[in-house]
Amino acid sequence: MSINKQTFSLSSFNELKEEVFFDSEALYLKFINWTSGEFDLYLQDESDGLKVFFPGGKFHIKGIAENGKVIAKITVESSTIKNGQLIVDKIMYNYQLLMNH
Repeated sequence: MSINKQTFSLSSFNELKEEVFFDSEALYLKFINWTSGEFDLYLQDESDGLKVFFPGGKFHIKGIAENGKVIAKITVESSTIKNGQLIVDKIMYNYQLLMNH
């Protein structure tokens, strides 16, 4: 089950944060794969989780394993809150699809 936390921070970039939970690393890796596919037209870096650079910002998803479960921390930095929220919504849509799959 997921408990999502969202925070906002105002700076030169607007930062939105989410945390999502996975029962296994395999499920987390599938989420990363699905999310990468959703944003495959943008520059990506998979050296430390998944970083995607989109016009006006970027997002980073990093998983932390604890006791066989994974907490994925999602950070979106965007020049506008509206654009950042659209990116968060796309990421969370993938998460919901995966969890209901």
